[in-house]
Amino acid sequence: MPTTTGDYDLRELRRLADPNRETPEEFEDDAELPASPEEVLRHSERDELVRLQSQFSAAGVLPERPYLEALPNQYSTEVVVFEWLDLLINKAGFENTGNALEYYEEVGWITTRVRENLREYMRGFSEVDSFDPDKPGPADLDVDDHVLSLVYIARLASV
Repeated sequence: MPTTTGDYDLRELRRLADPNRETPEEFEDDAELPASPEEVLRHSERDELVRLQSQFSAAGVLPERPYLEALPNQYSTEVVVFEWLDLLINKAGFENTGNALEYYEEVGWITTRVRENLREYMRGFSEVDSFDPDKPGPADLDVDDHVLSLVYIARLASV
């Protein structure tokens, strides 16, 4: 075996770790991946939501609606909030993000106070800077975007 980690052959390491594991061949440049990176991300988000629900269930404290009654007062909260809002604003624009927050309040995911706090955070974003000029204008949020929002809400509620 080589002495530097950069010289290891990953297929050889996988074979050594699990001789019965099937290692796929490398993909050609024009070959289609089994799943798109976006699809893989969506599956990991749903997995995270199931994990959080399992943790709540194991602790005997399944949350009731509203899932998020207040934003936790921690620095890590701001990081999560800015990441979430940045994602929504970049995809859907300010108006659609505001509409989504109202919808989340209506369905009982967040309280009015949380919605108002999130709207205050939105003031930190510039609509002009948030869009890529090479992309078309704001898009509507789809089911996967709302699932992702629920993941962010669960993250914030679990802090």
